Amino acid sequence: MTDHDVDRRVSEPFEVTVSGIELSGTIWLPDEAVIAAVAMVHGDGAQDRTMSGGYAPMINALLDQRIAVASWDKPGVGLSEGNWLRQTMMDRTVEARRVLQLLDERFEDKEIGVLGFSQAGWVLPSLTRADADFLILIGAAVSWQDQSDYFTRVRLRRAGLDEQEIESALAEQAIDDEQVFGKDATVADAPAGTSPDRWRFIHQNRSADARQALSVLDLPLLAVWGSEDLNVDPHRNAAAFKDSLGLRDAPTRIRIMPDATHGLLKAHAYNWQLSEDWSSYAIGRFLVEGRHAFAPGALDQISDWIRELSEMH
Repeated sequence: MTDHDVDRRVSEPFEVTVSGIELSGTIWLPDEAVIAAVAMVHGDGAQDRTMSGGYAPMINALLDQRIAVASWDKPGVGLSEGNWLRQTMMDRTVEARRVLQLLDERFEDKEIGVLGFSQAGWVLPSLTRADADFLILIGAAVSWQDQSDYFTRVRLRRAGLDEQEIESALAEQAIDDEQVFGKDATVADAPAGTSPDRWRFIHQNRSADARQALSVLDLPLLAVWGSEDLNVDPHRNAAAFKDSLGLRDAPTRIRIMPDATHGLLKAHAYNWQLSEDWSSYAIGRFLVEGRHAFAPGALDQISDWIRELSEMH
Protein backbone atom coordinates (compact mmCIF):
# COMPACT_ATOMS: atom_id res chain seq x y z
CA MET A 1 0.00 0.00 0.00
CA THR A 2 3.02 2.34 0.31
CA ASP A 3 2.83 2.85 -3.48
CA HIS A 4 -0.45 4.71 -2.87
CA ASP A 5 0.97 6.89 -0.11
CA VAL A 6 2.59 10.12 -1.28
CA ASP A 7 2.09 11.84 2.07
CA ARG A 8 5.10 9.90 3.43
CA ARG A 9 7.32 11.67 0.90
CA VAL A 10 9.12 14.94 1.44
CA SER A 11 7.10 17.58 -0.38
CA GLU A 12 6.76 21.29 -0.94
CA PRO A 13 3.50 23.09 -1.69
CA PHE A 14 3.54 25.70 -4.42
CA GLU A 15 1.28 28.36 -5.86
CA VAL A 16 1.57 29.99 -9.26
CA THR A 17 -0.58 32.70 -10.79
CA VAL A 18 -1.58 32.25 -14.43
CA SER A 19 -3.80 34.84 -16.15
CA GLY A 20 -4.84 36.16 -12.76
CA ILE A 21 -5.81 32.72 -11.43
CA GLU A 22 -3.92 31.16 -8.53
CA LEU A 23 -3.14 27.47 -8.95
CA SER A 24 -2.11 25.21 -6.10
CA GLY A 25 0.15 22.19 -6.36
CA THR A 26 2.82 20.02 -4.77
CA ILE A 27 6.43 19.17 -5.56
CA TRP A 28 7.41 15.75 -4.23
CA LEU A 29 11.11 15.13 -3.60
CA PRO A 30 13.05 11.86 -3.76
CA ASP A 31 14.95 10.60 -0.71
CA GLU A 32 18.25 10.96 -2.58
CA ALA A 33 19.72 13.75 -4.70
CA VAL A 34 17.48 14.89 -7.55
CA ILE A 35 18.68 14.01 -11.07
CA ALA A 36 15.68 15.53 -12.91
CA ALA A 37 12.25 16.99 -12.31
CA VAL A 38 9.01 16.44 -14.18
CA ALA A 39 5.67 18.28 -14.18
CA MET A 40 2.62 16.04 -14.60
CA VAL A 41 -0.14 17.42 -16.85
CA HIS A 42 -3.64 15.97 -16.63
CA GLY A 43 -5.93 14.59 -19.27
CA ASP A 44 -9.60 15.53 -19.44
CA GLY A 45 -11.82 16.00 -16.42
CA ALA A 46 -11.86 17.70 -13.04
CA GLN A 47 -8.52 16.36 -11.81
CA ASP A 48 -6.77 17.21 -8.58
CA ARG A 49 -2.99 17.03 -8.20
CA THR A 50 -2.91 13.24 -7.60
CA MET A 51 -5.86 12.35 -9.86
CA SER A 52 -7.74 11.26 -6.71
CA GLY A 53 -4.76 9.08 -5.81
CA GLY A 54 -4.43 7.42 -9.21
CA TYR A 55 -1.06 9.05 -9.88
CA ALA A 56 0.46 7.90 -6.58
CA PRO A 57 2.12 4.67 -7.79
CA MET A 58 3.72 6.48 -10.74
CA ILE A 59 4.83 9.37 -8.54
CA ASN A 60 6.44 6.98 -6.07
CA ALA A 61 8.13 5.01 -8.86
CA LEU A 62 9.63 8.20 -10.30
CA LEU A 63 10.75 9.40 -6.89
CA ASP A 64 12.51 6.08 -6.32
CA GLN A 65 14.54 6.86 -9.45
CA ARG A 66 15.52 10.27 -8.02
CA ILE A 67 13.11 12.19 -10.25
CA ALA A 68 11.21 14.99 -8.50
CA VAL A 69 7.55 15.32 -9.46
CA ALA A 70 5.26 18.35 -9.56
CA SER A 71 1.52 18.31 -10.08
CA TRP A 72 -1.29 20.74 -9.45
CA ASP A 73 -5.04 20.94 -9.08
CA LYS A 74 -6.82 21.98 -12.26
CA PRO A 75 -8.53 25.39 -12.12
CA GLY A 76 -11.61 25.13 -9.94
CA VAL A 77 -10.52 21.80 -8.45
CA GLY A 78 -9.05 21.28 -4.99
CA LEU A 79 -7.27 24.44 -3.86
CA SER A 80 -6.95 26.06 -7.30
CA GLU A 81 -9.03 29.02 -8.40
CA GLY A 82 -10.82 29.33 -11.73
CA ASN A 83 -12.69 26.87 -13.95
CA TRP A 84 -10.89 24.29 -16.09
CA LEU A 85 -13.85 24.14 -18.48
CA ARG A 86 -13.17 27.75 -19.50
CA GLN A 87 -9.70 26.82 -20.78
CA THR A 88 -8.44 26.38 -24.32
CA MET A 89 -5.60 23.98 -25.01
CA MET A 90 -3.30 27.02 -25.33
CA ASP A 91 -4.44 28.23 -21.91
CA ARG A 92 -3.29 24.89 -20.57
CA THR A 93 0.04 25.28 -22.39
CA VAL A 94 0.61 28.64 -20.69
CA GLU A 95 -0.24 27.03 -17.36
CA ALA A 96 2.28 24.21 -17.87
CA ARG A 97 4.92 26.71 -18.99
CA ARG A 98 4.55 28.66 -15.73
CA VAL A 99 5.03 25.54 -13.59
CA LEU A 100 8.07 24.57 -15.66
CA GLN A 101 9.56 28.00 -14.94
CA LEU A 102 9.06 27.33 -11.24
CA LEU A 103 10.81 23.96 -11.52
CA ASP A 104 13.68 25.47 -13.49
CA GLU A 105 14.25 27.97 -10.68
CA ARG A 106 13.90 25.29 -7.99
CA PHE A 107 16.17 22.67 -9.61
CA GLU A 108 19.06 24.60 -11.11
CA ASP A 109 21.18 22.69 -13.65
CA LYS A 110 18.85 19.67 -13.66
CA GLU A 111 16.86 18.32 -16.58
CA ILE A 112 13.33 19.73 -16.38
CA GLY A 113 10.54 18.08 -18.30
CA VAL A 114 6.84 17.50 -18.56
CA LEU A 115 4.78 14.31 -18.57
CA GLY A 116 1.27 14.57 -19.96
CA PHE A 117 -1.66 12.21 -20.29
CA SER A 118 -4.21 11.88 -23.08
CA GLN A 119 -5.64 15.39 -23.67
CA ALA A 120 -2.21 16.82 -22.83
CA GLY A 121 -1.25 15.71 -26.34
CA TRP A 122 -2.91 18.92 -27.57
CA VAL A 123 -1.35 20.98 -24.78
CA LEU A 124 2.33 20.15 -24.57
CA PRO A 125 3.74 19.91 -28.14
CA SER A 126 3.60 23.73 -28.29
CA LEU A 127 6.36 23.89 -25.66
CA THR A 128 9.92 24.59 -26.80
CA ARG A 129 13.51 24.28 -25.57
CA ALA A 130 12.98 27.60 -23.84
CA ASP A 131 10.36 25.93 -21.65
CA ALA A 132 11.67 22.43 -20.92
CA ASP A 133 14.37 19.88 -21.64
CA PHE A 134 12.10 16.97 -22.56
CA LEU A 135 8.51 15.92 -23.18
CA ILE A 136 6.70 12.65 -22.37
CA LEU A 137 3.22 11.89 -23.67
CA ILE A 138 1.08 8.92 -22.66
CA GLY A 139 -1.98 7.97 -24.72
CA ALA A 140 -1.95 11.18 -26.77
CA ALA A 141 -4.18 11.75 -29.79
CA VAL A 142 -3.19 13.90 -32.75
CA SER A 143 -6.74 14.95 -33.71
CA TRP A 144 -9.60 15.68 -31.30
CA GLN A 145 -12.17 14.59 -33.90
CA ASP A 146 -10.36 11.35 -34.77
CA GLN A 147 -10.04 10.52 -31.10
CA SER A 148 -13.75 11.13 -30.56
CA ASP A 149 -14.63 8.88 -33.49
CA TYR A 150 -12.34 6.09 -32.26
CA PHE A 151 -13.77 6.30 -28.73
CA THR A 152 -17.31 6.00 -30.10
CA ARG A 153 -16.34 3.23 -32.53
CA VAL A 154 -14.87 1.14 -29.70
CA ARG A 155 -17.89 1.75 -27.46
CA LEU A 156 -20.35 0.72 -30.18
CA ARG A 157 -18.30 -2.33 -31.16
CA ARG A 158 -18.22 -3.48 -27.56
CA ALA A 159 -21.99 -2.95 -27.43
CA GLY A 160 -22.38 -5.48 -30.25
CA LEU A 161 -23.01 -3.30 -33.31
CA ASP A 162 -21.62 -4.48 -36.64
CA GLU A 163 -19.32 -2.34 -38.77
CA GLN A 164 -22.07 -1.06 -41.06
CA GLU A 165 -24.15 0.03 -38.07
CA ILE A 166 -21.10 1.70 -36.55
CA GLU A 167 -20.29 3.64 -39.73
CA SER A 168 -23.90 4.81 -39.94
CA ALA A 169 -23.87 5.90 -36.29
CA LEU A 170 -20.60 7.81 -36.77
CA ALA A 171 -21.95 9.61 -39.82
CA GLU A 172 -25.05 10.67 -37.88
CA GLN A 173 -22.90 11.77 -34.95
CA ALA A 174 -20.72 13.93 -37.23
CA ILE A 175 -23.81 15.77 -38.47
CA ASP A 176 -25.22 16.18 -34.96
CA ASP A 177 -21.88 17.37 -33.54
CA GLU A 178 -21.52 20.04 -36.21
CA GLN A 179 -25.02 21.30 -35.45
CA VAL A 180 -24.57 21.47 -31.66
CA PHE A 181 -20.81 22.21 -31.33
CA GLY A 182 -19.80 23.69 -34.73
CA LYS A 183 -18.60 27.21 -35.42
CA ASP A 184 -22.14 28.50 -36.00
CA ALA A 185 -23.61 26.79 -32.93
CA THR A 186 -24.48 28.66 -29.75
CA VAL A 187 -24.82 27.53 -26.16
CA ALA A 188 -28.57 27.28 -26.77
CA ASP A 189 -27.75 24.30 -29.03
CA ALA A 190 -26.11 22.36 -26.19
CA PRO A 191 -27.41 18.77 -26.06
CA ALA A 192 -29.54 17.70 -23.11
CA GLY A 193 -27.32 16.84 -20.16
CA THR A 194 -24.42 19.00 -21.37
CA SER A 195 -23.74 21.96 -19.09
CA PRO A 196 -23.07 25.39 -20.64
CA ASP A 197 -19.46 25.22 -19.42
CA ARG A 198 -18.90 21.77 -20.93
CA TRP A 199 -20.48 22.92 -24.18
CA ARG A 200 -18.11 25.92 -24.35
CA PHE A 201 -15.13 23.67 -23.63
CA ILE A 202 -15.99 21.33 -26.51
CA HIS A 203 -17.00 24.19 -28.83
CA GLN A 204 -13.67 26.00 -28.49
CA ASN A 205 -11.41 22.92 -28.44
CA ARG A 206 -12.93 20.36 -30.83
CA SER A 207 -10.69 21.44 -33.71
CA ALA A 208 -7.54 20.67 -31.72
CA ASP A 209 -4.87 18.95 -33.79
CA ALA A 210 -1.23 18.48 -32.82
CA ARG A 211 0.30 17.92 -36.26
CA GLN A 212 1.62 21.46 -36.80
CA ALA A 213 3.11 21.70 -33.31
CA LEU A 214 4.73 18.28 -33.66
CA SER A 215 6.23 19.21 -37.02
CA VAL A 216 8.29 21.98 -35.39
CA LEU A 217 8.83 20.38 -31.97
CA ASP A 218 12.40 20.91 -30.80
CA LEU A 219 12.23 18.87 -27.58
CA PRO A 220 13.32 15.26 -27.09
CA LEU A 221 10.06 13.28 -27.00
CA LEU A 222 9.00 9.96 -25.54
CA ALA A 223 5.49 9.12 -26.77
CA VAL A 224 3.92 5.91 -25.49
CA TRP A 225 0.58 4.20 -26.15
CA GLY A 226 -0.89 1.01 -24.78
CA SER A 227 -1.56 -1.56 -27.49
CA GLU A 228 -5.06 -2.17 -26.06
CA ASP A 229 -6.01 1.51 -25.66
CA LEU A 230 -9.80 1.86 -25.85
CA ASN A 231 -9.77 5.68 -25.95
CA VAL A 232 -7.08 6.55 -28.51
CA ASP A 233 -6.05 4.49 -31.54
CA PRO A 234 -2.45 3.56 -30.65
CA HIS A 235 -1.25 2.48 -34.09
CA ARG A 236 -2.84 5.32 -36.05
CA ASN A 237 -1.57 7.96 -33.63
CA ALA A 238 1.92 6.50 -33.32
CA ALA A 239 2.13 6.59 -37.13
CA ALA A 240 0.83 10.17 -37.22
CA PHE A 241 3.45 11.21 -34.66
CA LYS A 242 6.21 9.65 -36.77
CA ASP A 243 4.93 11.37 -39.91
CA SER A 244 4.61 14.75 -38.20
CA LEU A 245 7.95 14.57 -36.41
CA GLY A 246 9.95 13.40 -39.39
CA LEU A 247 13.58 12.58 -38.59
CA ARG A 248 14.54 13.29 -35.00
CA ASP A 249 17.64 12.76 -32.89
CA ALA A 250 18.20 9.56 -30.92
CA PRO A 251 16.45 10.61 -27.67
CA THR A 252 13.06 10.84 -29.40
CA ARG A 253 11.16 7.56 -29.17
CA ILE A 254 7.70 6.43 -30.27
CA ARG A 255 6.54 3.26 -28.48
CA ILE A 256 3.50 1.01 -28.23
CA MET A 257 3.46 -1.07 -25.05
CA PRO A 258 1.98 -4.57 -25.35
CA ASP A 259 -0.94 -5.56 -23.09
CA ALA A 260 -1.35 -1.96 -21.91
CA THR A 261 -4.33 0.37 -21.48
CA HIS A 262 -4.80 4.07 -22.25
CA GLY A 263 -2.94 4.81 -18.99
CA LEU A 264 -0.38 1.99 -19.49
CA LEU A 265 -1.96 -0.32 -16.91
CA LYS A 266 -2.16 -4.09 -17.57
CA ALA A 267 -4.95 -4.44 -20.12
CA HIS A 268 -6.15 -7.88 -19.03
CA ALA A 269 -7.00 -6.48 -15.60
CA TYR A 270 -7.82 -2.78 -15.99
CA ASN A 271 -9.17 -1.99 -19.45
CA TRP A 272 -12.22 0.28 -19.41
CA GLN A 273 -12.80 3.52 -21.31
CA LEU A 274 -13.83 5.46 -18.19
CA SER A 275 -12.49 5.19 -14.65
CA GLU A 276 -16.02 5.18 -13.26
CA ASP A 277 -16.62 1.90 -15.13
CA TRP A 278 -14.00 0.04 -13.10
CA SER A 279 -15.31 -2.95 -11.19
CA SER A 280 -14.89 -3.08 -7.42
CA TYR A 281 -12.54 -6.02 -7.94
CA ALA A 282 -10.33 -3.97 -10.28
CA ILE A 283 -10.22 -1.10 -7.79
CA GLY A 284 -9.20 -3.48 -5.01
CA ARG A 285 -6.59 -5.10 -7.23
CA PHE A 286 -5.11 -1.71 -8.15
CA LEU A 287 -4.80 -0.82 -4.46
CA VAL A 288 -2.94 -4.06 -3.82
CA GLU A 289 -0.73 -3.99 -6.93
CA GLY A 290 0.29 -0.33 -6.87
CA ARG A 291 3.07 0.22 -9.41
CA HIS A 292 2.80 -3.44 -10.42
CA ALA A 293 -0.61 -2.66 -11.94
CA PHE A 294 1.27 -1.10 -14.85
CA ALA A 295 2.18 -3.14 -17.90
CA PRO A 296 5.63 -4.74 -17.47
CA GLY A 297 8.36 -2.26 -18.27
CA ALA A 298 6.04 0.76 -18.69
CA LEU A 299 7.27 2.75 -15.70
CA ASP A 300 10.89 1.67 -16.18
CA GLN A 301 10.76 2.89 -19.78
CA ILE A 302 9.79 6.36 -18.59
CA SER A 303 12.29 6.65 -15.73
CA ASP A 304 15.13 5.05 -17.73
CA TRP A 305 14.57 7.53 -20.58
CA ILE A 306 14.67 10.49 -18.20
CA ARG A 307 17.80 9.09 -16.59
CA GLU A 308 19.50 8.72 -19.99
CA LEU A 309 18.74 12.36 -20.79
CA SER A 310 20.08 13.53 -17.43
CA GLU A 311 23.30 11.59 -18.01
CA MET A 312 23.69 13.21 -21.43
CA HIS A 313 23.29 16.67 -19.87
